[in-house]
Amino acid sequence: MRYAVLLATAISVADAAGAAPPSAPTLAQQRSFEQFWQRHAPGTVAPPLRLLRAPGGGPPQAGATHDAPPLRLVLPLCRVQRTHYTQQADDSWLVHASAHVWVHHTTHCGVPPAGMVELRAPLAEIDILKLLQAQGELLQRARLLMAGNTRCAPTRARAFALRSLGRGADGLFLLGFESDIGSRADITVRQSRAELTAWNVNCP
Repeated sequence: MRYAVLLATAISVADAAGAAPPSAPTLAQQRSFEQFWQRHAPGTVAPPLRLLRAPGGGPPQAGATHDAPPLRLVLPLCRVQRTHYTQQADDSWLVHASAHVWVHHTTHCGVPPAGMVELRAPLAEIDILKLLQAQGELLQRARLLMAGNTRCAPTRARAFALRSLGRGADGLFLLGFESDIGSRADITVRQSRAELTAWNVNCP
């Protein structure tokens, strides 16, 4: 009886391990991307392939990113163009680009940091810099707005990091934050001359 229980437990553990999602791209995915890359940029080394979290909680997707040389904007602002490659269900590769910015206080921008912010709308360089520098104060002011929003209130005390800058449908600046548990808070910012004010908040 004890042997049967142990055997059933071992089978259950093995089944669970077999059902676990892969932790790295398969050899077939790596070969597919290498073939795609050589058609796209022959003679160059492909960026490393990894598994990416799929939108909506689906199975992980194989993907890679490649950064253009960083550009120095108005001091101390840097910007990089990042190209994303994501494998589709039919084994084709979807390509799209995004722009990212960060503050860097030396002459050369260096390696793009993990905490850089995606630029989702064309903004003046000086406005980008002001928003990045004021993000902490704007977030603290927005927490008061979050208290009166039923969707935002449960997470208003969480630690948030700025992920994106853009404009809302009303034309106001829009700062996209993500919490340490993955929830989002989109803060609308109104500018009056040199003053930036947290105007509204939405937690999708």
